[in-house]
Amino acid sequence: MSAMSSDRKTELQKRLDRIGEIFGDMVGHAEVQAQTRCPYRDRHDRCTAHIRCRHQLRTEDGAPPVCTHDGRFDYRLAWDSRPGADERARKRIRTIRERAAARREREDR
Repeated sequence: MSAMSSDRKTELQKRLDRIGEIFGDMVGHAEVQAQTRCPYRDRHDRCTAHIRCRHQLRTEDGAPPVCTHDGRFDYRLAWDSRPGADERARKRIRTIRERAAARREREDR
Protein backbone atom coordinates (compact mmCIF):
# COMPACT_ATOMS: atom_id res chain seq x y z
CA MET A 1 0.00 0.00 0.00
CA SER A 2 1.44 3.36 -0.97
CA ALA A 3 1.91 6.26 1.41
CA MET A 4 -0.71 9.00 1.37
CA SER A 5 0.37 12.08 -0.57
CA SER A 6 0.96 15.36 1.24
CA ASP A 7 -1.92 17.01 -0.67
CA ARG A 8 -4.27 14.20 0.28
CA LYS A 9 -3.21 14.43 3.95
CA THR A 10 -3.83 18.18 3.91
CA GLU A 11 -7.25 17.72 2.34
CA LEU A 12 -8.16 15.01 4.84
CA GLN A 13 -7.08 17.21 7.74
CA LYS A 14 -9.19 20.10 6.41
CA ARG A 15 -12.22 17.82 6.30
CA LEU A 16 -11.59 16.52 9.80
CA ASP A 17 -11.18 20.07 11.10
CA ARG A 18 -14.47 21.07 9.45
CA ILE A 19 -16.29 18.10 11.00
CA GLY A 20 -14.82 19.09 14.37
CA GLU A 21 -16.12 22.64 13.92
CA ILE A 22 -19.61 21.40 13.03
CA PHE A 23 -19.82 19.08 16.03
CA GLY A 24 -18.28 21.74 18.26
CA ASP A 25 -21.04 24.17 17.26
CA MET A 26 -23.68 21.53 17.95
CA VAL A 27 -22.25 20.76 21.38
CA GLY A 28 -22.01 24.46 22.17
CA HIS A 29 -25.66 24.99 21.26
CA ALA A 30 -26.72 21.98 23.35
CA GLU A 31 -24.76 23.26 26.36
CA VAL A 32 -26.43 26.67 26.15
CA GLN A 33 -29.87 25.13 25.73
CA ALA A 34 -29.27 22.75 28.66
CA GLN A 35 -28.92 25.75 30.97
CA THR A 36 -32.52 26.83 30.51
CA ARG A 37 -34.52 23.95 29.05
CA CYS A 38 -35.84 20.92 30.88
CA PRO A 39 -34.20 17.80 29.41
CA TYR A 40 -37.56 16.03 29.30
CA ARG A 41 -39.32 18.75 27.32
CA ASP A 42 -39.82 17.92 23.66
CA ARG A 43 -40.12 20.38 20.78
CA HIS A 44 -43.90 20.53 21.24
CA ASP A 45 -43.51 21.49 24.94
CA ARG A 46 -44.74 18.06 26.04
CA CYS A 47 -43.14 16.32 29.01
CA THR A 48 -41.53 13.01 28.11
CA ALA A 49 -40.39 12.13 31.65
CA HIS A 50 -41.54 8.85 33.12
CA ILE A 51 -41.46 10.48 36.54
CA ARG A 52 -43.76 12.95 38.21
CA CYS A 53 -42.71 16.56 38.04
CA ARG A 54 -44.25 19.68 39.52
CA HIS A 55 -43.96 21.32 36.10
CA GLN A 56 -46.22 18.77 34.39
CA LEU A 57 -49.67 20.00 33.40
CA ARG A 58 -51.99 17.11 32.67
CA THR A 59 -54.43 17.49 29.81
CA GLU A 60 -57.84 15.91 29.55
CA ASP A 61 -57.30 14.46 26.08
CA GLY A 62 -54.93 11.76 27.36
CA ALA A 63 -51.92 13.25 25.56
CA PRO A 64 -48.57 13.49 27.35
CA PRO A 65 -48.55 16.28 29.93
CA VAL A 66 -47.47 19.78 28.94
CA CYS A 67 -44.18 21.02 30.39
CA THR A 68 -44.71 24.34 32.13
CA HIS A 69 -41.08 24.80 33.19
CA ASP A 70 -40.14 28.46 32.70
CA GLY A 71 -36.39 27.99 32.15
CA ARG A 72 -35.17 29.73 35.30
CA PHE A 73 -32.85 27.08 36.67
CA ASP A 74 -29.75 25.29 35.46
CA TYR A 75 -30.09 21.52 35.01
CA ARG A 76 -26.35 21.04 34.38
CA LEU A 77 -25.61 20.83 38.11
CA ALA A 78 -27.79 17.74 38.32
CA TRP A 79 -25.89 16.10 35.46
CA ASP A 80 -22.33 17.06 36.37
CA SER A 81 -21.06 14.42 38.77
CA ARG A 82 -17.43 15.43 38.10
CA PRO A 83 -17.17 19.25 38.02
CA GLY A 84 -14.43 20.46 35.70
CA ALA A 85 -14.24 17.18 33.78
CA ASP A 86 -15.44 18.81 30.57
CA GLU A 87 -12.73 21.50 30.70
CA ARG A 88 -10.05 18.88 31.41
CA ALA A 89 -11.29 16.89 28.40
CA ARG A 90 -11.18 20.00 26.18
CA LYS A 91 -7.58 20.69 27.27
CA ARG A 92 -6.60 17.09 26.56
CA ILE A 93 -8.19 17.25 23.10
CA ARG A 94 -6.32 20.50 22.36
CA THR A 95 -3.04 18.89 23.41
CA ILE A 96 -3.67 15.83 21.24
CA ARG A 97 -4.50 18.04 18.24
CA GLU A 98 -1.37 20.15 18.75
CA ARG A 99 0.85 17.08 19.00
CA ALA A 100 -0.74 15.53 15.91
CA ALA A 101 -0.27 18.76 13.94
CA ALA A 102 3.38 18.95 14.99
CA ARG A 103 3.93 15.29 14.03
CA ARG A 104 2.33 15.85 10.61
CA GLU A 105 4.49 18.91 10.08
CA ARG A 106 7.65 16.90 10.87
CA GLU A 107 6.55 14.11 8.51
CA ASP A 108 5.96 16.57 5.67
CA ARG A 109 9.53 17.91 5.86
